[in-house]
Amino acid sequence: MARAAEALTTGRALFVDALSRRDVSTACSVYTDDALLLPPSAGRISGRAEISAFWEAGLTSGIAAVSLEVGKVRSNGALACEVGRYTFRIEPFDAAPFFERGHYVHVHQRQSDGSWRRAVEIFTPGGAE
Repeated sequence: MARAAEALTTGRALFVDALSRRDVSTACSVYTDDALLLPPSAGRISGRAEISAFWEAGLTSGIAAVSLEVGKVRSNGALACEVGRYTFRIEPFDAAPFFERGHYVHVHQRQSDGSWRRAVEIFTPGGAE
């Protein structure tokens, strides 16, 4: 479990840092090739290419920063489930900056090389803890 938690921490930091630098390619390297992204008010997004397009559109529409606060991680050796809270700082072109906060779930899958990648991600705004 400790190795999985360390790997997930590294992947999370890579994702957050890459998006802050507007480097969608690096940010999306944390996903499996066939990952599923289930964002609010949108259809299912399948595969790294579609997920990259989603995050690119998000950056274009004003996502300026992302933070992820882990609440709990559980692993069985092949899969790990991470539950936490996210914050997006959004700076739209034509409006005042604001924050979107909510919950997320990442299901990570251990790869044949021992690394961990997101296989499923869902996030939803709102909720208080």
